Amino acid sequence: MREKIRSCLAAAALACCAMPSARAGEPVRILFDTDMDSDCDDAAALALLHALADNGEAEILATMCSATHPFSAPCIDAINTYYGRPNLPIGVPKGPPAHKPRSRYAEQIAREFPNDVPRGDATPDATKLYRELLAAQPDQSVAIVTVGDVTNLRHLVESPPDALSPLPGRDLAARKVKHWVCMGSRYPADLDPGRWGNFKPDPESTVRAIAAWPTLITFTGGGEFADSLATGKRLAELPKDNPVRRVYELYFGGEVKNRHSADPIAVLVAVRGTGAPWKLVTQGYNHIFPNGTHEWRESPNNPLHQYIAALAEGFEARTVAAEMEALMVRPPRR
Repeated sequence: MREKIRSCLAAAALACCAMPSARAGEPVRILFDTDMDSDCDDAAALALLHALADNGEAEILATMCSATHPFSAPCIDAINTYYGRPNLPIGVPKGPPAHKPRSRYAEQIAREFPNDVPRGDATPDATKLYRELLAAQPDQSVAIVTVGDVTNLRHLVESPPDALSPLPGRDLAARKVKHWVCMGSRYPADLDPGRWGNFKPDPESTVRAIAAWPTLITFTGGGEFADSLATGKRLAELPKDNPVRRVYELYFGGEVKNRHSADPIAVLVAVRGTGAPWKLVTQGYNHIFPNGTHEWRESPNNPLHQYIAALAEGFEARTVAAEMEALMVRPPRR
């Protein structure tokens, strides 16, 4: 009986966390930053974000691109266009790429679906776009969620004052950003330099961005945690003209399958917060090594660092995954 009561309470708490009618206040102002080339869950995360915006829970300010793949930004724009937001700003990092970009789907999506983002040097500079958008927002009002390299945030915090803002980048972020949700990497540690992770393609930017960042950072984990919340199979229920369904088809060679939910988790945390159903660890700090590996150390404590890599007691992975997937497959509110 006690276990049954606990399960009912957990389900009720998740419902309150999930249902838009239970949320009060203005929508969360979101700057979404993705590589949109290496994995398919970036596309699922963007679909989920559009559903939350349709709910009135989020206001998408921009969908930044941290990748230098020439078709990543057009792929993002194709997804935005499908979900009824074709004019969302997109910026990309300038300068030499930190690694050679590859993708199973970005070019094909850009060629198959409507989009109008310019490619190459004509794509807007992410640093300038970040500065322009942040300068226009109320103080302490923006949540940034990164589900790829953190190259753009390194460039932001190191940017000098300009015509867009008299503040250097670190001070601008301190004034305008309330929360950075950073998908990366596995917790409590990822010490294998050969295993893929968002911190490793541009490790110098990872080290410098996290060290200089002036506001709260919630790191969200991948690995077994994200695998336990796998989503995506239900995308096969969507029309064939849905670009996110097509991303999963291309990624898996023609069949829509479940994939880990590392990036959708980060989006849900950024919009709905770090409470239920998540287990939040606040003691310690994230130590980043020069090669992009990392480990969570319990001391000294950094009050700006915290992480989520597990569900709170009483919550079931299948229930949380089903809630995320229900958002991912929701038709756009045109």
